[in-house]
Amino acid sequence: MVQNPKNVELYNKARKLRKQGLSYRDISRRCITSKSNISLWCKDIKLLPEQYHKLNINKIRILKLGSRRLHEKREDEIFQIKKSARKEINIKKIDDLSFLIAGSMLYWAEGCKTVGLSITNSDKRIILFMIKWLEKVLKINIKKQIKAHLHIHVGDDDLKIKKYWSKITGIPLHNFGKSFIKSQGTGHRKNILPNGIMRIRVYGKGMENLRHKIMTWVDEIYRVALKQIAPR
Repeated sequence: MVQNPKNVELYNKARKLRKQGLSYRDISRRCITSKSNISLWCKDIKLLPEQYHKLNINKIRILKLGSRRLHEKREDEIFQIKKSARKEINIKKIDDLSFLIAGSMLYWAEGCKTVGLSITNSDKRIILFMIKWLEKVLKINIKKQIKAHLHIHVGDDDLKIKKYWSKITGIPLHNFGKSFIKSQGTGHRKNILPNGIMRIRVYGKGMENLRHKIMTWVDEIYRVALKQIAPR
């Protein structure tokens, strides 16, 4: 119940605005009172279908506007993070030891540890980095000692994807073996990896020895790093 003339005036104004089809939020701003008051005063007022439609459109517009502003704000934050990160690392050239360490860590994460010498990934940057690493650090001949295999989905254009990877990596098309094609109903979502998953395998004599060499580098990097960060 309204207790004083001031509230009566606000009460009448709020009801009038609600009958015009305004939202509780807009009425609250015009009457300078809480939305809970507006809801209490106007809960018996039934809006016309076209008024409800207009309110819903405005609500969607406000939500989209808010979402876009949040997205833009987040993009600005990410830009600043990247800008700061580039200043922190500030490298012009990677020396041979750093390059060896970086590739060893990538192999540790993504390479085969039990049989042969191979690495699998869907990220073209990782594949290209490791090819350059194999070429420079292990003196692997890309055109003669590397074979490639794809993991793709049924319905994907096998030849087109092979040409894509061949162009990026420099691996000749005839070095690509038969692709593994995932059939429907295997639980894999389509269109997530449009260029599939790439597996590069180094073949030839001594590959087992090279893998043991890489994993020994990994062990040494781990040992030294752990020793450096151990509490004193």
